[in-house]
Amino acid sequence: MRYALPAGALTLAVWTGFVWLPWLLLLAALPGGRRSAERRRVALAAALAAGLGLLTLENGLAARLPAALNGQAVAVQARVVAPVERDLRQRYGEPVNWQRVTLEVSLLEGPRRWPGRHRVRVSAWGPLPALRAGDRFQARVRLYFPHGWHNQTGPDTARRDLAQRRDAGGVLVAVDGPVRSAGGLPALRQRLADRLRTRLAVSPLGAAVVPALVTGDRRGLAADLYELFRTTGTAHLLAISGLHLSLVAGLLWWLGRGLLAPLAQLLWPPARRLTLAQLAWAPALVGAFGYAALAGFSLPTRRALLMVAVLALCRLARRWPAPGQGLALALLVVLLADPLAALSAGLWLSFGAVAAILLLLDGGGRLPVMVALPLPMAVAGAALFDAWAWWSPLANLLLVPLFSLLVVPAALLGALFDWMPPLRVAAVGVELAVWLMERLAAWPAPALPGVAGWAALALVGALMIGLLPGRAWPRRLLPLCLLPWLAPPSTAPGYGQVDLVAFEVGQGQALALRTARHLVLYDPGPGWPGGSATGRVVVPWLRRHRLTPDLTLVSHGDNDHAGGLADLPAPGYLLSGEPRRVPGSAPCRAGQHWRFDGVDFRVLWPDRRHWTGNDASCVLRVDAAGGASVLLTGDITTAVEYRLLGSVAPVTVLQLGHHGSASSSADAWLRSLGPRWALASVGYANRFGHPDADLVRRLEAAGVTVLRTDRAGMIVFRLGGQDNAALITKWRRDHGRPWHRPARGQVW
Repeated sequence: MRYALPAGALTLAVWTGFVWLPWLLLLAALPGGRRSAERRRVALAAALAAGLGLLTLENGLAARLPAALNGQAVAVQARVVAPVERDLRQRYGEPVNWQRVTLEVSLLEGPRRWPGRHRVRVSAWGPLPALRAGDRFQARVRLYFPHGWHNQTGPDTARRDLAQRRDAGGVLVAVDGPVRSAGGLPALRQRLADRLRTRLAVSPLGAAVVPALVTGDRRGLAADLYELFRTTGTAHLLAISGLHLSLVAGLLWWLGRGLLAPLAQLLWPPARRLTLAQLAWAPALVGAFGYAALAGFSLPTRRALLMVAVLALCRLARRWPAPGQGLALALLVVLLADPLAALSAGLWLSFGAVAAILLLLDGGGRLPVMVALPLPMAVAGAALFDAWAWWSPLANLLLVPLFSLLVVPAALLGALFDWMPPLRVAAVGVELAVWLMERLAAWPAPALPGVAGWAALALVGALMIGLLPGRAWPRRLLPLCLLPWLAPPSTAPGYGQVDLVAFEVGQGQALALRTARHLVLYDPGPGWPGGSATGRVVVPWLRRHRLTPDLTLVSHGDNDHAGGLADLPAPGYLLSGEPRRVPGSAPCRAGQHWRFDGVDFRVLWPDRRHWTGNDASCVLRVDAAGGASVLLTGDITTAVEYRLLGSVAPVTVLQLGHHGSASSSADAWLRSLGPRWALASVGYANRFGHPDADLVRRLEAAGVTVLRTDRAGMIVFRLGGQDNAALITKWRRDHGRPWHRPARGQVW
């Protein structure tokens, strides 16, 4: 409790922003009753830690881009602080040079509008100078608030940006004046990564992975290669974090104890006061510090370095705290040094792994640690990263020793001495690892039920109970631990009801219509080179709820509606208003009708004529019990609206055509439909200005509530209830965290 309670209080403060937490803990620290002095000290320390967490959280939120600068081109003094990614990408149908650059910037004009220096990540397109880490220059950048998407599933990029102290994103518009190379650690890292990539050119896999293991430079990792690591549950091997840093420290401690420590005692008499084991921590810490420097002192490496330092100090002081107490002390030191590290999933994965190792070693596990550990870690990876396959533990069992004992030592030895034989050994090890992963990924992999939240904790608990026979666990309760995973509580609507789910996917559209036992997808969402909103958000949501679409309607072939279709594993019966542009789809035509669980689905448009583009969008009407209804219109314009005028009955929820642009939603169309709610699926600060401000004013004047995914996050309407009232869940309001707030100076 001495270290665990302050660490827990700081974590809770950062995650919730609960301002009363320090005061509640201070009340517990007041003298009175039979509380011991030790308990009061712990409560006081917890209150101070919670206050530090709240202060750091508010400072981090306040440092983000103000609303007044959102989307504005500003002049800045910039320094490149990380290796630069380069590629040739399609833009407006033409191949264009592209760079992704992480900058540290400060405003040149009006610095009071955004004082201080800030880390931002920008994209650079076209004929701009080829930038390198360490470069300094003046530039104009168009910056955007780090808004991020907020859905029930998928990555929380706003939280990630806050944890990494990234205060904005944007586009590098121009470089003004000369680019000066200032050198420093970022430049050294990029030169070393480029040299390794050149030396290993004969092994593309080695050239991609070895620089990531030595310098943390993942520029050479292709999307399909990283996806292979992710789907096999071994993506953590690519991060320079606790595993690799502890390995380096352990090897150097072993070498120092056998070689350097005896030499130090021989040449320097004062060193004889220390044991060989104590002296060996000096080269171990120096080596760990150097490895962390090569990785650019990224957040995972800083955390791992602090853990190693805490362990070394305990050993040098000849203090041997209990394993749990030592782990809590290390966690507290990490959080005091960087309170926002509590927002990092990697931190909890690392500490969870260490805790499981200590528990398995201390509890007399049924299996060796290296065999037992991958089981709970696979569950943790499934909960944190949505990577879940039955052979993930086997992949970790094979690859963790391969990387720890062969690939990483050889890569570091070759990089340090610029020596090709170890680099070739590391490259061969990487190729063997990829070959093993490809074999495993080709095995039949029946879909496993998704795991998250309390179900993940209960499943990990069940595994630990099974792996620790020496503990006096109530094993008869083991099946109860599996129930939250195997039989989660049903969230499906009742008979005659329908859930309309609008995912936040930026400037695109992805909708789901869920009945008691069926699912219809309307537009899978946008795609981009190397990924899609479908794979990032929609597919994890399907896994979470154990759903498979019976029917998928792709309104038309534009990328913002259909771009992610290839990442949808099983679309069911596929229809589209533009079947020529949507491979594998049948025509969506007026008159098509389905009835699922008392809910009617009817296509109203397009007719039998040949339509293309936005006006070919498939218009779908959904009628639930109690007269509740939804009309999904895709990107139709006023031309189609006037054709349908008078033939469509009033609706409860209307999806605004073309994301609420001025080319849709004519006055006559809106008056005839008389919606209670209007839904706009739009991207934050999109360059099109959607939804149109005049349209929003007209709707609000008519008493229509406009809901936008950029402000509400994922939106869920439950329609068809007995009281005929829609139950609406807005993810940013109902499940939001402090980092999901709008930009400073902006009101929603």
